[in-house]
Amino acid sequence: MKLLSVLLAGGALLPLTAAYASDATSFPEKPITVVVPFTAGAGPDVLTRELARIVSEETGQPVIVNNRPGASSSIAAQAVAKAPADGYTVLLTGNVAMTGNRHTFKQLSYDPVTDFAPITTVARGPMILYVSTENIGATSIGELADFARSRPQPLRFAYTSITGRLPAEMLKLRTGIQLEGVAYKSGAQALPDLVAGRIDLSFTDLSAWTYVEQGKLRPLAVTDSKRSSYVPDLPTMQEAGLKDVSVPFWLGVYAPAGTPAPIVDRLNRLFGEASKSATAQHVHKFMGTEPFHTTPKELAVFQEKEAEQWGQAIREAGIELQ
Repeated sequence: MKLLSVLLAGGALLPLTAAYASDATSFPEKPITVVVPFTAGAGPDVLTRELARIVSEETGQPVIVNNRPGASSSIAAQAVAKAPADGYTVLLTGNVAMTGNRHTFKQLSYDPVTDFAPITTVARGPMILYVSTENIGATSIGELADFARSRPQPLRFAYTSITGRLPAEMLKLRTGIQLEGVAYKSGAQALPDLVAGRIDLSFTDLSAWTYVEQGKLRPLAVTDSKRSSYVPDLPTMQEAGLKDVSVPFWLGVYAPAGTPAPIVDRLNRLFGEASKSATAQHVHKFMGTEPFHTTPKELAVFQEKEAEQWGQAIREAGIELQ
């Protein structure tokens, strides 16, 4: 009887499994909404919209980008965590929501692990340390440190999340200089202040490079453990003399927990191929990122490894919980 029950149970599951597989074959049959924690026009938002265009072209269904910035990506993450687990609402986010926030907030409105089904990563790249040429003549981190020590007041750095704050705190820790962080809601708000000299420095992506070409910003180093192929002359933080400072960023796609595996796999192929496509390359170049495609299982493992490393760095930098 027990064996018969098991066989019957297994048989009962077959139609359900077949239904999911059938759904995945025809998926999507209506518009997909991609919720992002970025402001419109930010580098990751530009990449998301290009991926959405490519996925829409591939599937014949509209892919809508819904900007939900604020609260260090928590607003967007919470919205998707509570969405139906059918694959039609997904989150495209940076490592802030999935790795950094768990170490900087006492309470989160979502769980980065249990509330989501990982789909794939789509991009990764370094942050770049930019200084305002209005205020600072330094051409290296060593010169920046000497300049900072010569001033009675701390240098001010702009940040929008832990991704921009952590490398600044590590710079402060490794050099012993005084830095004061100024929080902004978005990079679009911070960049004009940096260019005008109201802020001294900031860590952000390659999309600010146009101001380097205009002579208004000067890049000093990249935050990855290797140099960027887009700006190969820029040293890494390690090469610039800062031991154990590597804070790159990445972008990944997530569905609500419970989304059927065949639909997750379908989304993995759609977004992964879109990120690697030739038409997305110009946006990767704009941001300074490289295509980065993982399986759902690989993303889950990668996320936990990143969360552990970010946690160690955040604790070492003395960043307190909010």
